This record gives sequence, C-alpha cells and structure tokens, in this order.
Amino acid sequence: MTRAMKDQGALSRWRILRRRLAIVIGAIAIAASATLTAAPASASTTWAGVSGFYDTSHWGDQFGGSRNHQGIDIVVPGYSNTPVPALRGGTIVAAGTSSCLGNYVIVKVGTSDFDGYSHLVNTRTSGSVRQGDSIGETARSGQVTGSCWSGSHLHLTNSSTATGFNTGNVRDPAPIIRAVLSGAGSGSGSGSTPVNVSDFSGDGAADVLGVNAAGELYYYPNNGQTLSMPVRLGQGWASFPHVMAADFSGDGAADVLGVNSAGDLYYYPHNGSALSAPVKIGNGWGSFKHVMAADFSGDGAADVLGVDAAGDLYYYPNNGQTLSTPVKIGFGWGSFKHVMAADFSGDGAADVLGVDAAGDLYYYPHNGSGLSTRVKIGNGWGSFKQVIASDFSGDGAADVLGVDAAGDLYYYPHNGSGLSAPVKIGNGWGSFLHVM
Repeated sequence: MTRAMKDQGALSRWRILRRRLAIVIGAIAIAASATLTAAPASASTTWAGVSGFYDTSHWGDQFGGSRNHQGIDIVVPGYSNTPVPALRGGTIVAAGTSSCLGNYVIVKVGTSDFDGYSHLVNTRTSGSVRQGDSIGETARSGQVTGSCWSGSHLHLTNSSTATGFNTGNVRDPAPIIRAVLSGAGSGSGSGSTPVNVSDFSGDGAADVLGVNAAGELYYYPNNGQTLSMPVRLGQGWASFPHVMAADFSGDGAADVLGVNSAGDLYYYPHNGSALSAPVKIGNGWGSFKHVMAADFSGDGAADVLGVDAAGDLYYYPNNGQTLSTPVKIGFGWGSFKHVMAADFSGDGAADVLGVDAAGDLYYYPHNGSGLSTRVKIGNGWGSFKQVIASDFSGDGAADVLGVDAAGDLYYYPHNGSGLSAPVKIGNGWGSFLHVM
C-alpha cells in the first residue's frame, strides 16, 4: 500500500469519526434543549405569588381518576425548596408529619372548610395566615417527604374537617384554585380571616357563651345561626367582673379568660370539649371598666385590650400565652356603656366597637398600629344589657349580638358596611351576668 493510500484512508476514518461526533453532540444539544425547555422557571419568576404557584400549567396528578387521587399535585422544580404560598387565608389548626404525606399544614379557612398542604419542609405550625403568606417549602429528595412522595410537589387537599386530608374525607380543590386564579373573590371560601372571638367549637362561626345568675358558665353551639342546647363548662364565675371568650392559644378554638374578684387575670385553655386548669397571666385588672380579648395584632392568637379607670384604652400583646407591655391606643372611653373588640372589617386584625353614653354604636377601624376615625353604625343601644361582637355568620367579618331590656338575644348581621335587620335567636338572657 502506498503512502498516499494510507493517508487517504486515515482521512476517511477521521471524516467518519467527525460526522459521528457531530451527530452525538447534536443529540446531546437537542436533549439538553428539551430538558431546559421542560424545566420550570425559577421561584422568583414563574412561581412567584399565588397566581404563579397555582397556575394550571403546574398541575400534575389531579383529583380522582384511575388512581383515585385525593387532591391536586402542584409540581415544582426539584433542584430547590420552592416556597408554598397559602391559597387562601385562615388559621393554622394542625401541623405535623404523616408517614404517607410527610410534613403537613392544615389551614382552617371557615366553617367546615380546611385546606391541607403536604410534602413540605420548613413549615409554619401555628397562627393566622393571609392569602399568599408562606406555608412552608416543598420537600426535595433526601428530606422528609413521606412514602407517597414521587418527586418535588405540593399535595393540596380540601376537606370539611381538620383531619379529612389524612382520612380520605376530601373534596376536589380544583374549583377553589380556579376561583382564586380567576379573581372571582379572594379565594377565601366561607371566611377569608380566622374567627377568633367566641368560636368555642372551632368550626369558623362564633358560638355564644354565658355566665348565668348562679355563676355557671354555659356554651351554646352555633348550629347554623341559631343556638343548640347549652353545655355546662364550669361554675363559680359569679364574682368575676370580666369574662371573655377568644382564641388565646392560637389553635383555632376559643379559650376563656376572666378577671376574678382580686383583679387577677386568668386564662382557661380550651382542651377539646371543656376548659383546663387556669393559668394566671396578669394582675391589677380590678379597676378596669372594660376588658376584651381579640386578635388585635393579626397573628392568629388573641390579645387583651382594656379600658382603665381613667378611660384610657390599652392593648396588651399576646407574646406566647403571656402578655407584653401595654400600648395606649385611645382615651375618652370611660363613659362608654359597652366596648368590644372583633374583626369587623374582615382584614384579619381586630377592630374596636363601642356603645357611647348616648346609646350610639361606633366602629373604630384598626389601621395597622392604632385606631382610625370612628364610623357610626347604629343607635338605640343604650338600654341593651349586653352587647358583643363576633363572627356569628362565619363569613370572616364580625357581626353584633345584643341582649335587649326584655332579655331577648338578637343577632345583627354585618352586611359589608353596616348592620342588617336583627334576627332573634334567644330569650331569657336578661339575668345573665356575662354574655360573650
């Protein structure tokens, strides 16, 4: 074989090798391009906010189907922990770890309305959340994922109970997501803000509690804007000048707070069906004209507000089931017949309502740190024995209830800007020492 023939053969082999190499490189480039195209964008762009995170293009397995899937999977990038925004506002009522679902968080949105978030890490475990607030982050391989995990995703459920996500008592969350994405409301279900005052059952609608003339404390369940048969919770309350019901613990169900005859302030934790042993959280309250418990800070746990002997209104922040240094938020309240605190605006933080000496009912909006200019929302309240504000309808905004001079209990629905015509929901309340 000549030298020229050898060189020609080598050149041919090199050309063949180069063509094969080009084909391989091209295939790699195509595969890489396909992979990059399919990969979701970073959390700071496509995944930002509620509309970005829950966009239908991110939906994986949906509800039902051949697998009888019990929710909707929001598939996220697997290379990082993606923040999970709350689809709707509410109160965190449960957080823990399931063998199947890994770390989970349950948010109570309203009456019989619970959103479940699973396969998470770095979860929030208590308090209130607003729509868009971070619930936690999606788990990645190597973290606590649960045995039902199949790649980075959020498993979203909706149920009528707080435990439904783990027992199969679930509903398709797709209509809720679509309602939120379409802007057909805030996506708040039956209540965009957590019920805090007087919701002893924890179902999203305020109940009524009362101390009768004998000093017995009773709980009257709200069974659809009427009251069921009362349940006795305790006795010996006749000497208490102030008794309140609000969610001081932040677990979604109202506790009871009371100032005894010595002026000591006690917190009685709700234990599921009754009240546990009291915890002393303050003293020197004996001279206060009005004492209220409601979530003024908007963090999901009730704070305490009070009008002292000088008529000054103070806010005592709840700092973990004790009270921090008070903040003065008003004066001139000494002549008011009734003062209440509840979320009248529906924004997640308690406002203040009061009946003045002339019998006029005023609403003082919470403005972030104090109270804004008052708005008159009624008159003729001077003869009422008891006036309370709580979300009896379960729609996220406080209503007003009152016991008139005849001892009849009326419910005045919040209608968006004021109060609608009253509905009578009871009688025989005239002798009650406290109604809340």
